[in-house]
Amino acid sequence: MVQYVDFRPHPLLRTGHLQTLWIGLDRGGVPPYQASTRLIPLRDGERIVVHEDAQPELVESAPLVVLLHGLGGAHCSPYLARLSARLRQRGVRVWRVDLRGCGAGMELAWKPANAGSSADLAAVLAAAASRFPSAPLAVIGFSLSGNILLKLLGELGAGALPYPDVHSAINAALAVAPPVDLHACAANMDRFSRAIYSRYYIRLLMHQVGQRRNRWPQWAALPYRPFPKTIRQFDQRYTAPLSGYRSAEEYYTDASAAPWVRHIVIPTDVLVDRQDPIIDPVTTIEAPFSPAVRVLVTQRGGHMAYFARREGGGIQRWMEDWVVQWVGKRVPEGMGTHLRPPRQVVSPVDRAISCD
Repeated sequence: MVQYVDFRPHPLLRTGHLQTLWIGLDRGGVPPYQASTRLIPLRDGERIVVHEDAQPELVESAPLVVLLHGLGGAHCSPYLARLSARLRQRGVRVWRVDLRGCGAGMELAWKPANAGSSADLAAVLAAAASRFPSAPLAVIGFSLSGNILLKLLGELGAGALPYPDVHSAINAALAVAPPVDLHACAANMDRFSRAIYSRYYIRLLMHQVGQRRNRWPQWAALPYRPFPKTIRQFDQRYTAPLSGYRSAEEYYTDASAAPWVRHIVIPTDVLVDRQDPIIDPVTTIEAPFSPAVRVLVTQRGGHMAYFARREGGGIQRWMEDWVVQWVGKRVPEGMGTHLRPPRQVVSPVDRAISCD
């Protein structure tokens, strides 16, 4: 089901390109870090980190929302931190996930995060369902993580992942700007008109490569110079071999969510903009989704930008407002009646690790 959503861009940012470019100029404020950390073991012995935001008196049956960042991001990505703070204020428990090897988990996993790591997400959600069995659970994935989420939902619906408890625990899911066909997304990013975005991501990713080379011999064994010029070249050099694939093409085929989305049975929304310059929005809009999926299409919002004009002046971050409203509609909100002392979670993770 495809529905069109009314988004009115800021009058000075009337195209998807302008919207997306503005993110680099206006990242917005980031609320102070108030989370506790949890370590999630993975089946191959590595671990990832989740950051739990919750008011101290929140009962265990309160709604739980799992947030997943995009390519090159982490728990401290500004949009994720702002959303977590807003949901926390509304009586929602939030888990911000650092994908494998990202953010605070850089010391805990040498393998890279990749678009097909649905088993990692299943491990996180299994831990969430086990720790909070009576809590309504929603999952929201942004950009690359949107593909991970949709792939997971399809695999669960098809019985291809051995996590039946996870399937029954999820109440609702939302994927924002997911690149469900990674071949099409890479081809889009190979275009000359997308060079400015490729340079941005390559700088960000190669900075992280430099950090990982100092920690993990698996990364140091791969060439550092010359820098890749495209995301495809980066994936060919790093993501594919370090994730166990023979090539970037094999990685794109195996990791894409598109072959799985017909099997989704959990109520799921996909928010995508027709002028998204990063993904190929047509392949997402026209993907063979099951009837459980609602595709919500906007115009001139760019890639997770969605800057509008606020009443009275100033810029409104429409996407973040919309996501908070989505949680209110899809997940029962509200504080419990029992007051409990804050849970102290002790973790060896060094919180000084940043997203830079």
